[in-house]
Amino acid sequence: MACTYYTFKSSLFGGDYWCDKKKCAVNEDIYYKYCRDYNYDECSIYKQGSGSGCFITTVTCEILGNQDNAPIMNNLRCFRDNVLQNDSKYYDILKEYDVIGPKLADCIRNDKDKEKMALGLYQNVLVPVANLISEKEYDKAVEKYYVMTLMLVNYYGLKHDYNDIKDDDYGYQSFDPSVSGHGRKLERKI
Repeated sequence: MACTYYTFKSSLFGGDYWCDKKKCAVNEDIYYKYCRDYNYDECSIYKQGSGSGCFITTVTCEILGNQDNAPIMNNLRCFRDNVLQNDSKYYDILKEYDVIGPKLADCIRNDKDKEKMALGLYQNVLVPVANLISEKEYDKAVEKYYVMTLMLVNYYGLKHDYNDIKDDDYGYQSFDPSVSGHGRKLERKI
């Protein structure tokens, strides 16, 4: 029995496996591992409640008054859930973001020019990253987001703390990619 959130969306050139809960396509590995069989109750998307955060993107949308379930936000979450969490080459980025993301989100939220900062991030990073994801240019999307993170680290004077957490493997004793990047803060002080 397939997951109740699963559908197949056909197109002229084939189709996509689709998760109605997250309103995005899922990759073939996720489909075969969780969606089509009785394993869907082990799927992080299926088990996950609504409103999983993305720190910087969430605070940016909050400041601008954008909806948390806007297409760009859903696109970024889908990318995190279906690409980043399922490819070990992205695990360090997820670890880093779980530790530095909450701090950067707080800095943006408390910035005296937060509206200007949020608008700049939205127009110059989030929209282009979402477009790269739609074009399946995943490495370019990750690189653009990573560069934004480094620029924010420098702008808010967190470089020393950032380097310390990197040297300490981001404070992780054990790492579970299926819960990484979901708006969970590690008990790690930076």
